[in-house]
Amino acid sequence: MAEKKTKKTKSKSTTNTTRTWSSTKILDFVGYFAMICIAIALIFRLAFKQHTPDVARAFSMIGECLAYIVCIWLGFYWTRRKRNIWWLVAWIVAAVLITVIYIFAVI
Repeated sequence: MAEKKTKKTKSKSTTNTTRTWSSTKILDFVGYFAMICIAIALIFRLAFKQHTPDVARAFSMIGECLAYIVCIWLGFYWTRRKRNIWWLVAWIVAAVLITVIYIFAVI
C-alpha cells in the first residue's frame, strides 16, 4: 500500500487591524459636537430671552463653524464622485466664499 504523506504546514495567523479613525468617523464626531454646541446655545438663548450671555454666542459661533465644516466636507465627497470638472470648480468657489465671509463676519 502506498503511504500518504501528510504535510504539516504552519498556518500564519493574520490579524486584521481595523483603523480606529476614518474620515467618516471624524465627520460624525464633528457633526455631533456641532449639534451639541448649537443645542447649548439655543438653551441659553431660551433661558435668557433678552439678555443673551456671551457664552450662548460663543457656543452658537462654534456650532455654526463646525456645521459649515461638515457641509463643506460632505460637499467635497459628493463632488469627487462627479466626472465633470465644473462641479469641483463650483465647490471650490463656494467653499472659499463661505470661509472668507465667515471669517470677516466673526472679526
